[in-house]
Amino acid sequence: MIRLQYKGRIHKAKFTLRSLRYIITDQAARRFPGLQRRWLFPTEGLPIADAASEDLPLPSALVEAPLPVTLQKLGISHPQPLQLTDHIYTLIGGTFVTGWAGAMIKDGLLLTTRPQHNWVSAVRARPYRIRGLPAERPYFNLMAPIPARGHIFHWLFNSILPLAAFLNSGKADAGLGLIVNRERSQFQQITIAFLQARYGIAAIEPVAEDEAVLVPNLQADVPVPHIPRALQSPLALQALDELADFITGSEGGGPKRIYISRNDARLRRVLNEDRILPILEAYQFRRVLLSSLPAARQVALFKNAEAVLAPHGAGLAHIAWCKPGARIIEFFPDPEGPRGRVKNASSDFWLISRLRGLSHFCHFGGPVESRDDGFRIAEELLAQSLKEAGIA
Repeated sequence: MIRLQYKGRIHKAKFTLRSLRYIITDQAARRFPGLQRRWLFPTEGLPIADAASEDLPLPSALVEAPLPVTLQKLGISHPQPLQLTDHIYTLIGGTFVTGWAGAMIKDGLLLTTRPQHNWVSAVRARPYRIRGLPAERPYFNLMAPIPARGHIFHWLFNSILPLAAFLNSGKADAGLGLIVNRERSQFQQITIAFLQARYGIAAIEPVAEDEAVLVPNLQADVPVPHIPRALQSPLALQALDELADFITGSEGGGPKRIYISRNDARLRRVLNEDRILPILEAYQFRRVLLSSLPAARQVALFKNAEAVLAPHGAGLAHIAWCKPGARIIEFFPDPEGPRGRVKNASSDFWLISRLRGLSHFCHFGGPVESRDDGFRIAEELLAQSLKEAGIA
């Protein structure tokens, strides 16, 4: 009964403590409507396209190249040719934006942004302090989910670049304001400052985790299909070089060849990193831990890099700053090992390379050896991958 009723609402169909909390609060909200209003906890959903009064479609670039064999073996598939369309929806009338994950609620319904929407991470049952925003100013919902606000890939490609495309389209209303997280990561701060400086955005409305705002005139971006998110409009890509220059400021360059270590991360650590570092150093690669560096330094490193080698991970989002012709070597754990499927594998960095004119090479390392996808890169394979990329 529970499984059938909540199918599609429980994250990845896993019954966890978070799922149990959701089921209990959902049942409470259905039984006591006053709780639903107090918590802003919708029990039903509505596709945002059906609630919108206007829809501005912004088609992405068209990618006709076939996926590399490595990505195909990971179970990734794309239609050919591949294209995504960002829709900038306008919502007129009372719409709430909550501070937990930027969830939008209209007429008591959760505005869903994709099929099989993950309700558990989109709303949270809690009392919200509610305030209203002026009806005469349009606002753009730039809220990031609280747990992911420091995730550079999702913030850049899910939030900043789609908004930049909208602003570059010339279709945005004058005086557009932004609804943003009250607590922001360093990268969020500096990219929002860029939007203010570049596009003259003056109205910034920060929303805390326990707050909600009533927005009579709201705009939001929804991509169709939802993934792959690295696929962006040419209007969005126009902003990348300007954004990189703004972030780096006077920050200098760095080594021409960089190896991005994930040995301070949870997923996809290279377990024999100490063994392969001497080989990389012989090819003039410098090991980099991105988490230890300020945003300006991270961006400057990639702007200056002619070759980047890394295990698959969010830090590779920074290849968006690389100059055309830079070589990107990406390693995945081998999915044919005894532990099977590789977590969170995507084609996003291959797509960024296609859009930015980079040379992308992807390889399998050894099989997964730990619960967190730890794997090894054989020394012979590393030398072969460098040779294939033309690195001497």
